[in-house]
Amino acid sequence: MLKIEIKSKTYSNDIVLKNLELEITEPGLYGLIGKNGQGKTTLFKCALGLEKYEGKSYLGKEKVSLINTAFCPAEPILYDELTTEEFNKFYAKLFMLEPSKDYLFDLPKDKLIKQFSTGMKKKTYLNALFQKDFLVYFLDEPFNGLDIEANYILLNYLKEKSKTSIIIISSHIIDVLYKNCKGIYMLKNNKTTYFNHLEFDQLEIAFFNNQS
Repeated sequence: MLKIEIKSKTYSNDIVLKNLELEITEPGLYGLIGKNGQGKTTLFKCALGLEKYEGKSYLGKEKVSLINTAFCPAEPILYDELTTEEFNKFYAKLFMLEPSKDYLFDLPKDKLIKQFSTGMKKKTYLNALFQKDFLVYFLDEPFNGLDIEANYILLNYLKEKSKTSIIIISSHIIDVLYKNCKGIYMLKNNKTTYFNHLEFDQLEIAFFNNQS
């Protein structure tokens, strides 16, 4: 079970998140939506301990961390002077894994990452990330920068992976979330509201209602 409780998260004197609770007990694909600046990325970083906040986040009895939870930032940071093969080996070594022989995306092994486009860099990061099986995945705008074929490949992979893992996708591509997610969390006015797949029509009303 994944449980995130954020009593308060502030930047300077501005409250970003307050009295936020998110609890997921079953594997599946889950969406996270919200307007720009509502704190979606901050939520992920707080849960992972990458940002200081008042609260706690647990996966079962363990604290959520980069050891038990995968995180793909919207703009992954890579070592530009490495090749894709070298980066995969580096990432595998962090988790004491044997480097994978099969990757989700085909990329040139000996080309330096600094020569890659934005989409190819994201593919490189995802290839490395998916070498290890995690119980939870936080994916921040994972489809951004990828071409149509890569998005199709990634989505099918995530649907299969969600049979055994909790996957939370932050995205502005709402149609993808509607069609594939078990439920969607709306982040608005510092708090989250959960909508299951039968309530998505209510989500749209709540999202555009300035009073809620």
